[in-house]
Amino acid sequence: MPLSILDRQINKLEMEKTILEESKGLSISALREILDFVRFIKSKRMNEGRMEPIDNVKRELSELDKASLTHLEAEFKDYKELYPYE
Repeated sequence: MPLSILDRQINKLEMEKTILEESKGLSISALREILDFVRFIKSKRMNEGRMEPIDNVKRELSELDKASLTHLEAEFKDYKELYPYE
């Protein structure tokens, strides 16, 4: 039996609440990663069907590269100062 709009909305609100609760206490770099992933999903959903499949792959890889770069930059912040080359 299909879910009613009200049932789907309640489930959606519960899911959003759970995501917020689970993200409490995470480091700022973990929160950045989550935010990057959420933006990636939103971008993907907004653009689905508008592009050719190969364009979707290129765009997704580009978004993944951006998310990876952001994560790496956060991981290695102040690396040279913390671990100077002798």
